Amino acid sequence: MNGKLTHTEEREPMNEEHWLLEVVEAMPDGVVIVNDDGEMLLVNREVERLLGYRREELLGQPVDMLLPVALRGAHEHHRARYGEQPHRRAMGHGMQLTALRADGSTFPVEISLAPAEVAGESVVIATVRDVTANRLADAELEAARQRVMLAEDHERIARDLHDTVIQRLFAAGLTLQSVLPIVPEAAKTKIERILDDQDDAIRELRTAIFGLASKRSAGRTIRVVVNDLVDESARVLGYRPTLHFNGVLDTIGQNVIDEVAAVVREALSNVARHARAKKVEVLLSHLSDELTLVVHDDGAGIPSSHRLGSGLLNMQDRAARLGGSCVVTSAEHAGTTVHWQVPTGG
Repeated sequence: MNGKLTHTEEREPMNEEHWLLEVVEAMPDGVVIVNDDGEMLLVNREVERLLGYRREELLGQPVDMLLPVALRGAHEHHRARYGEQPHRRAMGHGMQLTALRADGSTFPVEISLAPAEVAGESVVIATVRDVTANRLADAELEAARQRVMLAEDHERIARDLHDTVIQRLFAAGLTLQSVLPIVPEAAKTKIERILDDQDDAIRELRTAIFGLASKRSAGRTIRVVVNDLVDESARVLGYRPTLHFNGVLDTIGQNVIDEVAAVVREALSNVARHARAKKVEVLLSHLSDELTLVVHDDGAGIPSSHRLGSGLLNMQDRAARLGGSCVVTSAEHAGTTVHWQVPTGG
């Protein structure tokens, strides 16, 4: 003998039993051994940890006590059927299994069953695994799938609105403009009013299309987020704004990225809705621990008699929450500039 157990024949019966018990105790899953009457003959320390019971509280007790009360009757029936044809299998295949802790709380589990014979007695060995983390991961994956499906629906609707509805409105407008030279003056005035209303409707539609753009900023860099928002705005504006980046931007935190995304979205939406601009420039820079966003258009500007709308005020609030500032400069027929700046602390 060299001190190591290499063959079953070299082990004393008690040593072998002790060795097997130690293996069961060390298993990462809970182990419950149950006799034909459904009484627990053995549990390992992982079962104690999972369920919050002391071992002596479980041994000799019916295994049904580990299930929610509402499931115990059905489980007794299933256990009896399993006893008729015992074989290795997963318990409750295709079902969501739940275990009951000593404190009355429940948690999702996976259970595997295997028949065995111990000291001439038929038993069932059940291994129990807590799958709470798996269920949470599955739920998060399903939620992400639903978000993707919703985003795809939004993009499809936006595309249909742009490619079908707006184009038809444009065609109708062109038809009305073509008859202006040949209609009476009174009718011409009415047609021009209709054309103005149609232009307003198209701008509102473009704003709605922009609002349908999916908000997929989580987990992406600020460059990708802003670039995608500028790409999406092209569908609303009819052209793509000029975009410039400056400085190290990949270190910007998610909370700042979310605020920047909201400001870019609001600024470009305002341009689409009010400015009638032919050119828009977006600059994002990160220099000297300051993140600066500038959105400039060459549109109609904000008349001096107008107060800032809720969208522009929201931009200022977002900057203030991060310890920064937002300044909007504009003049009638001279365009508008949004200068949004926040500290990044490095």
